[in-house]
Order: sequence, then C-alpha cells, then structure tokens
Amino acid sequence: MLSLSDGDAAFIKKGGREPKIGYKPQLGRSKNGFVSTLVVPKGNAADSGELNGTIEDHIMRTEVIPQKVSTDDGYANAKIRTKWLSAGVEIFSISGSKGKNMITEEEWESEEYKESRNNRSAVESMMFTIKHNFEFGVVMRRGIENVRAELLEKVIAYNFCRILEVKKQNRKRELQKVAA
Repeated sequence: MLSLSDGDAAFIKKGGREPKIGYKPQLGRSKNGFVSTLVVPKGNAADSGELNGTIEDHIMRTEVIPQKVSTDDGYANAKIRTKWLSAGVEIFSISGSKGKNMITEEEWESEEYKESRNNRSAVESMMFTIKHNFEFGVVMRRGIENVRAELLEKVIAYNFCRILEVKKQNRKRELQKVAA
C-alpha cells in the first residue's frame, strides 16, 4: 500500500516528470474535440495495454468505430493496431520511433499519416485545457470508484463547455455566410 488514504492509488513515474502517487486515466477525443471515453485503470497500468479497452469503450459509448486513431509511442502495440485496422479503422498512427517501425516508410510519409501525426496537437491541446481549466490532474476523492466519478464529472463539465464553443463556432460560420 502506497497511500493510507487511498489503497487503489499507484506510484507513477512517467518520462522526466516528477513521480507521484495517483491514477493514469485514459481519454479518447472525438473529431469535434469532445471527450468520448474515460477509462481509469487500477494501478500503474501501461498505456499500451490500455489502448484496446479505451477504443472499445469509445465504440460502446458512441456506437462509432473511429476512422482515425492517433497516439504517441507510449501506446505502441502492433497487435492492437492490426486488430483495429482490420475492424475498420482507416488510419492508426503511432507517433515516434516505435510507431514508425510498425509501418512501411511509404505509409509513414503518406499525407494521411503526416496529417494524423500533426493532429496530435489537438489532443495535447484538449489535455492541457482539461488539466488546467478543469483540474483533471487533481482529485479530491479517494478510492478508484470515487476517483472515476470525480473525473467523469470533470469530463462532463468539459464537454458542456465544448458544446457551447462548437455552437458559437457554428453560429459564427452561419453569420459569415449570410454576410457574404
């Protein structure tokens, strides 16, 4: 046990970041910037092992097989990539050297895969927003079920704000068409 107040929390050391005791939630992002899935595994689960469940959760919640999956090297898993490509995912891009080693040079240099890698910034932007504007990286509750509930509340709040932003953008486009 690492924490007297939360026996479900795990020791997490990620990259050059400062180690912490907590959780490693997994999020999926829709094309329009909504959080489409939230998975909070127990312990310090490897990202690559959580990818399949996160995609399955997205499909269960949305009833949509994603056209594109774009992840970083931490999620590199050739078996999962092959599985989802054969299930209907059109582009399954894993940025970084591990991802590059899984595909041909021709695929890596294709416009579709370049675009997918470039679009990772949209995911990083969403992560920054949800962490800093909705305190996603900080939980007040203890125990995995309570932590899942708290993070879900934050995701719902983020998605409500995203709805308002999308409506605002759509209205702006409509007004520009009328003015033109």
